[in-house]
Amino acid sequence: MYDWNDLRYFLAVARTGSTLAASRTLGVNQSTVARRIAVLERAVGIKLFDRSQAGYALTNCGLELMAAAERVEVEARAFADQARAIGRRVSGVIRVTTNEGLANGVMAPALTAFRRLHPEVRVDLVVDERRLDLARGAADVALRTGARPTEAGLVGRRLKPVAWAAYCSRKYVERHGRPTSVEALGQHAVVGADGPIAVLPGWTWLRRVAPDAEVVATSSSVTNLISAVKSGLGIAVLPCFLADSDPSLVRCFGPIEGAQSDLWLLTRENLRDVPHVRAFIDFLASHVASMRHVLSGKAASRQA
Repeated sequence: MYDWNDLRYFLAVARTGSTLAASRTLGVNQSTVARRIAVLERAVGIKLFDRSQAGYALTNCGLELMAAAERVEVEARAFADQARAIGRRVSGVIRVTTNEGLANGVMAPALTAFRRLHPEVRVDLVVDERRLDLARGAADVALRTGARPTEAGLVGRRLKPVAWAAYCSRKYVERHGRPTSVEALGQHAVVGADGPIAVLPGWTWLRRVAPDAEVVATSSSVTNLISAVKSGLGIAVLPCFLADSDPSLVRCFGPIEGAQSDLWLLTRENLRDVPHVRAFIDFLASHVASMRHVLSGKAASRQA
């Protein structure tokens, strides 16, 4: 059986008339061309060229095979072109993980816009306060808050940080007033965090600066915490991009210095250049950048 790759040498010699000219066309040594032609002739059992000092001339058998070799060449190029087109196609499935707050406040509107641009890409969103192991394939892309990732095999972008502030409801202000400083928190009821979300900067800051504040309830769900604050139960430290969008909440003070969350967009190193993953990462990074005033807490906030 002959090596299909040897047809390149056959066509180059047939078109140029010599192994020297063919070697220049192919970017290889002349001896390599001569050797591959000899190997091809032995493999097919036919003499393809007459050799002379003037060069290589196709035999009658070589002439008969020329058209077939050119058809193989055309199909090989078509195969390569189609492979490149498939590689450029923005389609496929991406498994994305993030926490509840980012899923609702950032990811949901982003997915709608991304879908309009890339309708052949499906995004499966895994909402979990725990950090899924990207390196082990639990997800393809993660949008996370926290410190710089240290896991091996991950690459990421540091996006705009997330600001936090203290919030309560209008009902609460009517009954108990609005604290306007950290020191005033000691005279107010506080709704705290529990579970995986308790390590986020806003709540770790609150425990550090107001250890004597009365904690009247805790929750492991950001959405439930916001609902508790809206009901008038107490004051909570919340991400500005979530709380500022709710008309029933009032910002007491903030954004709080030292309570920002770094925001990271991560994927595995072997996925970053996959077309549909790259398209999603680039789009989400741009979307987050467009939200910088909201994420930084500089958008208009309501006060009682």
